[in-house]
Amino acid sequence: MRLTTKGRYGVRLMLDIAQHEANGPVSITQASLRQDISLKYLERLVGELQRAGFVRSVRGREGGHVLAMPPEDITLGSVVRALEGDTAMLVCSNNRLACPRSVHCITRSIWIAADQAMYEKLNSITVRDILEDGQNCLSRKEAQGGKAGKVKEPKTVATCEENVKAKPVMRKKLARRMVRQRLAQSIQRHTARPGGAAKMIMVVDDDPEIVDYLVMVLRERGYDTCTASDGDEAMAVLKNECPDLITLDLEMPNEWGPRFYRKMSRLSEFQDLPVIVISGLAGIHLAIPKAVATVQKPFDPAEVLRIVEGAIGAP
Repeated sequence: MRLTTKGRYGVRLMLDIAQHEANGPVSITQASLRQDISLKYLERLVGELQRAGFVRSVRGREGGHVLAMPPEDITLGSVVRALEGDTAMLVCSNNRLACPRSVHCITRSIWIAADQAMYEKLNSITVRDILEDGQNCLSRKEAQGGKAGKVKEPKTVATCEENVKAKPVMRKKLARRMVRQRLAQSIQRHTARPGGAAKMIMVVDDDPEIVDYLVMVLRERGYDTCTASDGDEAMAVLKNECPDLITLDLEMPNEWGPRFYRKMSRLSEFQDLPVIVISGLAGIHLAIPKAVATVQKPFDPAEVLRIVEGAIGAP
């Protein structure tokens, strides 16, 4: 069985919708940020899932996508088949005429059995199973002989309303606290570069016009700059230039912003490096929660300069 990125990402998208649709139709943009998958790729996948009858779209201002059937009726096998089509290990598994040796082949039956075993396993797991037991769903299924477990009692309406009201408040308080801590750390760490050199800002964006504009604004203010057009290039420039701050776009070719940020955060010398997210995507505040600020494109250069100075001080 040849399981490609398409099948794996499709399953992740289905699970993301199932997890979040209780709060209303799910935005594919937010799903893209949560799952670290390209928005354009997910838009193509959700179209195929709609045509297969697994997902339906909800139009309007608060629109998005929801499951078209109960999660207990959606198996991983059915989702993978809808997206992957013929996923047999060998073409001769489904078509004897594909290989002149298939009639006398002593291994063909083994590959057919392996395909069947794989799909039997995938067909035994539903979206509901994963939502309830996560990584333990497979062992639970095996312990129960493949039978579905008991469905958990639904939460009361009152409990759900309390959670919806309480969680955003907690998230906002935590976010404000993290931003204050990050600003304090960055100001303490980035006082002045050796030899009185201007502070360095790395501009990461795949749009050359935006890069040129930001570089001009920052240099006129007195900052030094370096640039990169995607996450791969940014990692090399980061280690070479050791900037004091990064302005980071989210959607870029090759290596996009959130993935680059995670790689950078694993390097101890750059864990406290302040990052300003500048992007045209909706919900950009969800992509990198530890960013000192998020700025929507098109941006006001005065606002960007104000945030930069607040994070690392004057040039």
